[in-house]
Amino acid sequence: MICLVLGTPDSGKSKRAEDLVMELAGAGKKYYIATMIPFGEEGKKRVEKHRKMREGKGFETIECTTKIHELSDTLKDLEASTCLLECMSNLVGNEMHEERNLERSAEELADYITDSVMSLSEKAGNMVLVANTFPLDGEGYDEDTRKYVRIVDLVNQRLRNKVDEVYELI
Repeated sequence: MICLVLGTPDSGKSKRAEDLVMELAGAGKKYYIATMIPFGEEGKKRVEKHRKMREGKGFETIECTTKIHELSDTLKDLEASTCLLECMSNLVGNEMHEERNLERSAEELADYITDSVMSLSEKAGNMVLVANTFPLDGEGYDEDTRKYVRIVDLVNQRLRNKVDEVYELI
């Protein structure tokens, strides 16, 4: 089962995603795939908040900020595990700023990210993906932010068409 949990920032996506993982995994292995690079004090606080939310739930945390597909070679018992990938939006930002991706168009990068995530997801027993949604025409967006928001939207659209279940929180 591959599930996508979408929503605006602070909409309860993480809690919903963790609840789904607990339902799907039962007593089985649970991986938490963390994609955030914590910048500054705010980033560190966010990471700590999420660690506390997962406390005592039996997750093994894996830090992976790019090239998600490569985890399929390193995670033990992936096919018998339930994975929570948090968050697609961080992954998009990380991949977008990787030197090897700078020349890719928004569409090419969205395809690469979607394919990378789906490659891992299809090998896992279950996968729950968390992704933010943003207004495409946000006031005050600079060029880089507009590109980021567009790629996030393209990835979300592509994932919607490939996953088994979509949960949208507002």
